[in-house]
Amino acid sequence: MEQGKVETQKLFDAVFPIAKQLLLENEEFFPFGEIMKPNGEQVNLSASNGEERPKSSELIDLLKNHYIDSAKAKEIIASALVYDVMVNGSDSIAVDLDHVSGYSVIVVVPYELTKTELIIGEMFTVKGKNSIF
Repeated sequence: MEQGKVETQKLFDAVFPIAKQLLLENEEFFPFGEIMKPNGEQVNLSASNGEERPKSSELIDLLKNHYIDSAKAKEIIASALVYDVMVNGSDSIAVDLDHVSGYSVIVVVPYELTKTELIIGEMFTVKGKNSIF
């Protein structure tokens, strides 16, 4: 399980700065993710359903299904899925992290976007759903 925490932390460290940058530049972002291959290589992923303004839920489903297929084929050992969500009335960045070891957690990072800056609140975690492996 410790290996799962270490490897998913690497994914979080890669995707969280991207989410913050997208919020600062665009005031929003579409769901995206990152996977880790068995050799440790990390690959950033995005999804498209062909629409200019797709529903986030559809993009999340596309990414999740890709992750599940890749996990079944043993092509990945860890995944991160990043999306914007409301938690307790606050805009938040959510990062679903799953690992082949069974480690699964959702990191939630509340934020406030002003005209000039992104104010990050106190992050917290909730138990993940183990939906990939």
